[in-house]
Amino acid sequence: MLETYKAKVRGNQIIWDGQAPVETEGGEEVDVEVKVLARSSNGTAKRPIGLAKGEFVVPDDFDAPLPDDTMAEFEN
Repeated sequence: MLETYKAKVRGNQIIWDGQAPVETEGGEEVDVEVKVLARSSNGTAKRPIGLAKGEFVVPDDFDAPLPDDTMAEFEN
């Protein structure tokens, strides 16, 4: 099962934003994975528009149906 909760790290403590994860039944251990998402200090850093301009071209048939053999690979 995968659930997402928001939290902040202060020093080496996790401070839960809002609802914290519920405790497991019977105190059993569970494996967790913590990902730290660094943000700019002011929260206003944005990527400029047109950063990849000229690096690729969307083909005219971009939204055309895929060939049958390609579709079969997705369906199997």
